Amino acid sequence: MTFVFKGDSFENRIRIEGTLQAVSPTHIGTGETREEERKGKNGKPEPKEVAMITLDANGYPYLPGSALKGVVRNYILQLLRGLYPHIAWEHEYQSSRFRDMMQDAQIEFMKHEASMLEQVFGTPFAEGKVEFWDAPAANKVTAPEPPQLWKTKGWNEGRQCYLVNSVTIDPTTGAAEKHKLYSFEVTPAGLEYQVNIVGQNLAEEELGLLLFGLEGFNSNIVPLTIGAMSARGFGRMTLKPEKNIYTVTKEQLPIWIESSLLQSESAGFSALQEISCSEADALIQSCKEKFVDIIKRSGS
Repeated sequence: MTFVFKGDSFENRIRIEGTLQAVSPTHIGTGETREEERKGKNGKPEPKEVAMITLDANGYPYLPGSALKGVVRNYILQLLRGLYPHIAWEHEYQSSRFRDMMQDAQIEFMKHEASMLEQVFGTPFAEGKVEFWDAPAANKVTAPEPPQLWKTKGWNEGRQCYLVNSVTIDPTTGAAEKHKLYSFEVTPAGLEYQVNIVGQNLAEEELGLLLFGLEGFNSNIVPLTIGAMSARGFGRMTLKPEKNIYTVTKEQLPIWIESSLLQSESAGFSALQEISCSEADALIQSCKEKFVDIIKRSGS
């Protein structure tokens, strides 16, 4: 397979649209805290520092595209690095070799030495071929438990989150420190997020690699999680089948340009050709088979 950069001559552009549904609480923090007054043991209000989740401009939760891209990339790397380094590997970009590497050498490295994962998802000096957009909340959850219980958890209907308490761990002893609790916001199970992933100049094998990574959200053996507290079961998601796939190829580009010029939407994405369910299934199956074939040939 000859590697083509995202910025090379246009071959195709593919958009995958899907829905991630949380099956457990999720905490994707901003690194910031807010202060909230809660009743202490003596019944008097006590200020409490609460670690905040990411919210969009409207105050609703969302999954940052950078976080989605990072967990999918890391999932592929952790599963395949030991057996198939030419498919999934991370080179030591902090080494002197890469610090002193000129652009021509960088291009040659990406074409001939970089793993498929690095080619698709990018490196510190080369843009990847896939984009993960921020995934906004697609629905609203009503507190499913008795209101009184949710009141003690600080359920916030507007922010679609509630509070979870935990203990501070002493880094030296590894034990919980007495009288040192902290709280953090989590979004509930049942919240859904609208996911958009866009790839440009992707070969079928490369799209197969991406689809393999996305399958991790539905895995019961090695589940892909997002956010903090995964050891407590947080951040579990399910990805609804990737049926909504839009594409434009080199041959279709003139038609797409004409359609884009004649429509009102500035992005022009509604002019992309939506693949029918049967065509999408065939494309997904073909890409998966191409990727599996690379795996098989690697082991022979």
